Amino acid sequence: MFGRGALHAVTVGVVERRIDLSNLDLDRAAVMVAARRGGWRELGLVADEVSWMDNDVSWPAPLLRDRGQARRPKSLGVRVRGDAGEAEFVLYAGGWADVVVIHPGIDEPTAEYIELDDVEEFGPVLDRAVGLLA
Repeated sequence: MFGRGALHAVTVGVVERRIDLSNLDLDRAAVMVAARRGGWRELGLVADEVSWMDNDVSWPAPLLRDRGQARRPKSLGVRVRGDAGEAEFVLYAGGWADVVVIHPGIDEPTAEYIELDDVEEFGPVLDRAVGLLA
């Protein structure tokens, strides 16, 4: 689904995920999401509020809406939806994103695991998946 550029779609069961939380700046990713909201709205899409997961709480970790409550963010999540379906993104500070795209009338969602070397690569991931909904 995403196969171009520096993004690498990899089967989750085969890849050892990185655990270093300093790999990606999740606050920068939240700015990227915020910058796209107006364009998504113009396309008739609705983006939920960003959710955060704190690394330093016991499992199962709650999803937080207030960034200030996530002292050491482990992940950022957002869902974008419209008439053509929805896309769900979870970006992990360790350097990967899980993306799920669901279209009405299609039995199986499309799920991707994408490794990112830089948080700036998250923008194209958002754009490609949301582009499938427009």
